[in-house]
Amino acid sequence: MIRSGHSQTLRRWFSLSFSLLFIVVIASGFEAKAQSYDPEEDTMLRLMNEYRAQRGLSQLRPSVALTNAADWKSADMATKNYFGHVDSQGRDPFVRMSAFGYNYPTSRGEILAGGFSDAVSTFNQWKSSASHNAAMLNGNYNVIGISRVFNGGSTYKWYWTSNFGGYVDATIGGGGGAPAQTVKTVNAANFFQTISPDCIVATFGNQFTPSAFNATTFPLPTTLGGVTVTVNDIAAQLLYAGPTQVNYVVPSGVGAGTAMVKVAYNGALIGTGTVAVESVSPSLFTTSSNGQGVAAAQTTFDGASYQPVANADGTARALSVGTAARPNFLVLYGTGARRRSSLSAVRVTIGGTAVPVDFLGAHSQLAGVDQINVKIPLALRGRGAVDLVVTVDGRVSNTARLSIGN
Repeated sequence: MIRSGHSQTLRRWFSLSFSLLFIVVIASGFEAKAQSYDPEEDTMLRLMNEYRAQRGLSQLRPSVALTNAADWKSADMATKNYFGHVDSQGRDPFVRMSAFGYNYPTSRGEILAGGFSDAVSTFNQWKSSASHNAAMLNGNYNVIGISRVFNGGSTYKWYWTSNFGGYVDATIGGGGGAPAQTVKTVNAANFFQTISPDCIVATFGNQFTPSAFNATTFPLPTTLGGVTVTVNDIAAQLLYAGPTQVNYVVPSGVGAGTAMVKVAYNGALIGTGTVAVESVSPSLFTTSSNGQGVAAAQTTFDGASYQPVANADGTARALSVGTAARPNFLVLYGTGARRRSSLSAVRVTIGGTAVPVDFLGAHSQLAGVDQINVKIPLALRGRGAVDLVVTVDGRVSNTARLSIGN
């Protein structure tokens, strides 16, 4: 069995490189003066606006009146220890919105949540509910009021209210959930827009840092060239930081669902974006560094001597299948696969032929890199150019290429 550990060639390849309750309502004496959102409320606004932008919908602007109404509602639920749209004064959401100055002949709605302090968890719960999801994606809405309030002695501790409206009234200055730029995050091996904990990802944007920096220490740093990245507010370990790209390892504590990525430079937020997180996001590195072409892999007969699967010019080298007495092992390198449910849930096909998987796990020396070992079947002898695909827990990787000789 060939175990993880051989890394000289690979280093060259990669050195640059709810408790929740809710109700929704949609329809055609506390004073608050909304000035700004706290960090989590602002994150919620950013999450909703990027979600809407992905579907070509208008950006929600923070309404002063709706925010005041939301502030009162969240505080009322927290202090009176109840959960529901009818408040302690017997008002429904529309009467309450009107009481705070939002009384326009336009579409209005309200969604509530209880139980989570952070925006990401609350957003993902709303997103998983058809009615709440419909409210967030309602094209008739143009303004919003968001509020979260905490009371440690209450049932749900944290209470969230989002009020929506169609008419754009007075808005909170400097708000709107629009950072300096929206960044895009992908799996660094296959460039799919789905990532997983402990995998290597790339976040793209502009003017992250004046020049390029590579990590030279281990454990990896969380600041590189002045750049920091958080995923759901958990600091990521950085591999590379450059003017338009940051590569890093997704923190282990990031859960499945929509995640918020924040990039900062010298402590100042310079970009945010969302990305889908799943338990696994299997991918294969390729010698072209774009997820296509020849696999970034090696072969070995004995676990001591290794040969790359690509020639010096990048073309695929014809791989020997070996013999029954002396088989040839293929060592694949990727990311996003180590959290597989079991080894039996891993499937590797070469030229459409399923091959036994001997090992899949974290590489012993390269952060975020996963290693997969398979034995090349004798039946593939002479097949020539073939596709290579890895499937983990039903998730399919990018397609890489190999050449099978004699």
